[in-house]
Amino acid sequence: MIKGILTLIAVVALTTVSLSQEHNWAFGFYGDMNVKTAKENSFGVQAKYDLNNRSALQAQVHGRSSFVSVGADYLFSFLNKRNSDFNVLLGVGAAEEFVRFQKEKEIDYELVKDDLFVLNGQIGVSYYFSPVKLSVYAGYKMKYITTDEKFKPNYAMLGVRYHLW
Repeated sequence: MIKGILTLIAVVALTTVSLSQEHNWAFGFYGDMNVKTAKENSFGVQAKYDLNNRSALQAQVHGRSSFVSVGADYLFSFLNKRNSDFNVLLGVGAAEEFVRFQKEKEIDYELVKDDLFVLNGQIGVSYYFSPVKLSVYAGYKMKYITTDEKFKPNYAMLGVRYHLW
């Protein structure tokens, strides 16, 4: 009798856990790469929270030597995440970029600090591997640096997220 009840509980638990994309929180690794110059590539961590079946908020921190970026994005998914493991997404966001570099001034070096406010738009695709609760995504990002009024349309983003709860 007890063995039957434990088996029933295990089957119900496995069925509940294996439903497609039932987890609203996901955490993982993020890469922001300039397709024209490798000097501007940066990598970091990211968190995502699904507001509903088609929209989400994500935040990321990434950087490289002398550079750190902290940002947040709103994402809209074209397909319902409960019905499809594959998805196409569109996003808008903002970030603050902190840059420190040394500029040559005659013989000595001068330390230059620059904080940049960046708006971005992105389009991408993602796929959720439900047996392991892992999603991978890739996309194209366009940045507008409001501080310098520069448009930088040549960024690729890659990532992997693990869906926790």
